[in-house]
Parts: sequence; structure tokens; C-alpha cells
Amino acid sequence: MALTNADLLFPAEARPLSIARDLYAGIKDLPIISPHGHTDPRWYALNEPFPDPAQLLIVPDHYIFRMLFSQGVRLEALGVPTLDGAPVETDGRAIWRLFAEHYHLFRGTPTRLWFDHVLAHLFSIEEPLSAETADRHYDTIATVLQWENYRPRALFERFNIEVIATTEGALDDLKWHQMIRDSGWEGRVVTAYRPDAVVDPDFEGFSVNLDRLGEITGCDT
Repeated sequence: MALTNADLLFPAEARPLSIARDLYAGIKDLPIISPHGHTDPRWYALNEPFPDPAQLLIVPDHYIFRMLFSQGVRLEALGVPTLDGAPVETDGRAIWRLFAEHYHLFRGTPTRLWFDHVLAHLFSIEEPLSAETADRHYDTIATVLQWENYRPRALFERFNIEVIATTEGALDDLKWHQMIRDSGWEGRVVTAYRPDAVVDPDFEGFSVNLDRLGEITGCDT
């Protein structure tokens, strides 16, 4: 059974379905303008292969690890970094297996729809993810991630992205964005300002952050 369907999320009734198909056909090939892209500018600056399936698809995805945490899975077991620097799981295959064992928890969620879409359309996988298929899927994805056309800049161009915004705090030095600009690559990656650390008094380290902002800007904070 296919993981995805061309009419996924479209109306079931014939007339609305026809309208939805026509509307989609008119926009599906337009370039993507992403104001909140959930990507790391380091990817585009260094343009290195993604390390492994877990580090790309699970560890940085808070929609995934928060759901699993709510069901009793320890964040450390998913490789999520801790605030105090305590050890966490670093074996990508172990993290992937744990995710696969709990994949049924995502039934009916946007995360499940998105993840199945990624498996099918990006990695040509049509077998549902489960504890039994975890290793096969991991090996397939790990192999593909080493190909040149699966590096960050190649995927950016393949997805027809016109511009994507990453999210940086007020104290970020934007060195990765500078590296992208200096590289001569034509992909447009911009920064979106997230000032929580210096405008929210309840933010951890707020006063220290304000002092640092003053040092950076030369302003009295």
C-alpha cells in the first residue's frame, strides 16, 4: 500500500475534489517562499552531507520528540541535547529504532502525514515505518544522504526554493549567513530575528543577555 496519495487532504466529494485538483495544479510548481523554514544556516554554509537519518529527521524536530516525551520516551534516549550537558544517545540507528517502535503514536497527526511524504517522495520508500522495517529504512536513507544531490544546497535547488528564512536570536553573530554570502552560492537564505532572550524578563539569563546585547550594539541596555 502506498504511503501517500495524490489527493491527500483534498475533499472527497467529486466537485470540490475537482476544484482542489485544479487549484493545486496551478500552484504546485511555483517557487517556495519560506518565512520560517526550520533549517540551520550551517547546512547551507558548509554544504556537507547530513550525518545520518536520526540527526536529520528526529533529533532536531521538536514536533517528534515532544510527542514521544508525552508518551514516556526519555529525551536523552532520542539524542536531544540537555541543558546541563549530560550524556545523551548518539547512536543514530538506536534513535531511529526507538522512533520506529513508537511510530504508531503519530497516526492521524500532521507529523505522520509529513514523515510518510518524506519517506515516499524523497527516499522512494513505500513500506510503512515500523520496528520491523526500521533498519531497512535507516540503511536506505543513510545511503542516499551521502549522494551529492542530497546535500543541502542541491536539495534547496531541487525543491525550487526562492528564499528561506532561518531563525536567529538577538545575540547570534550570523557567521553562517556571512559564510553563505561569501561563498558565491546564489541560494537566498535570510535570517529572521527572534528577540525573546532580550525582551522577555522571564527568559533564562535575561539580564546577562541584555548586557551582552549592549556590548554588541554599543547601546545602554
